Amino acid sequence: MLTREENELLQSIDEAELIGFLQALVRTNSENPPGREMAVANLIAHTLQSFGCQVEIQPVDGDRFNVIVILEGEQSEKILFNGHTDTVPVGNLKLWSSDPWAAEIRDGRLYGLGSCDMKAGLAAMIYAIKALVESKTKFIRGLIFTAVIDEEVNFLGTTALLSDNKLADCVMAYVSEPTSLRIGNRLKGAIEFSARTYGKSAHTGVAFNGENAIYKMSRYIEALRSYNDSLAKDYSDPDLRYPTVNVGKIQGGVGVTLVPDYCELEFDRQVLPSESMDEAEIEIRKLTASINESEQIGVELVVRQSFSTWTIPEEEEVVRRLSSSIQDATSQKPELMGFNGYAEVELLSAAGIPSVLYGPGSINVAHAPDEFVPMDEVIQAARVYALMAYRFVTQS
Repeated sequence: MLTREENELLQSIDEAELIGFLQALVRTNSENPPGREMAVANLIAHTLQSFGCQVEIQPVDGDRFNVIVILEGEQSEKILFNGHTDTVPVGNLKLWSSDPWAAEIRDGRLYGLGSCDMKAGLAAMIYAIKALVESKTKFIRGLIFTAVIDEEVNFLGTTALLSDNKLADCVMAYVSEPTSLRIGNRLKGAIEFSARTYGKSAHTGVAFNGENAIYKMSRYIEALRSYNDSLAKDYSDPDLRYPTVNVGKIQGGVGVTLVPDYCELEFDRQVLPSESMDEAEIEIRKLTASINESEQIGVELVVRQSFSTWTIPEEEEVVRRLSSSIQDATSQKPELMGFNGYAEVELLSAAGIPSVLYGPGSINVAHAPDEFVPMDEVIQAARVYALMAYRFVTQS
């Protein structure tokens, strides 16, 4: 049930202005790589300043920077709203039905690169802050908003927030990844590997004098494919479905006239929250040892990096606050979900800040041609963020 003050707060959100700002964000290229967040970060900083917010610029990597706004309360505890300013590269422009930076609106959807991942979430958070600031609400506790760089590659932005102790007073956090307005409370983990095989170079005319490293690797790839297929039979999750092994990159040799003397592979093993990260790595190592023994191909295996699984129970305060705000702001029943992607919520949780994912748009259309976000979801998200923030900052 909304109080009069809460209802007035939500009604104050200018929907047309919010959508116009989202269009401006989408029209501002922030592809990463190579790391073009500066223009969109400046747009966010100037917009927040126009609302009367004091903006802090945190240098992170060369001319790339985080945008931070801190709304202090009488007490030190703060709620964190976090979103990233970068997008993935646009890819093949021919696969897009329209200009990826035009931010066209068709049939209630706003189309464009980064529209759902996650400029819509950023815009909704920023306009929730606008409503809160303009309401002249007395802050008992505080709020911090961070628009960070480099989520799509190395998490440099949020890592910098943590290493510089910018989030020391945060007691809970919300990350605006596209969850279709469901509550993301669990993530798969991942272990990324590289593998290499070696052979013996020779002229292709006398290929029988060489030893083909790519042929060796093909037998290892087939073992990985078979292992991947077996995982689909052994596990099940309503959202995350099942773990996978994905071969994402392969390279080797120098040309058709030479027998290749090396081949290198990069792949990952996705890990469900119900699994053990250590056991998943052991399975890959055992598979590699087995194929090396049976096929005598000498695969060299290296772990490149890993991301832990993450789950937060629905009874945690950070989840309960979001659930009640969804119910009261939208009259919709809150739903939990597993999020099929990497997200900085795991970094925040590892730092001791209970966190969840919540935002407009679907992960199913992110990183793809004709990415879009439903505009009604953007507006609903702004209302939920505003209500949740209001209730946090006005309660001791």
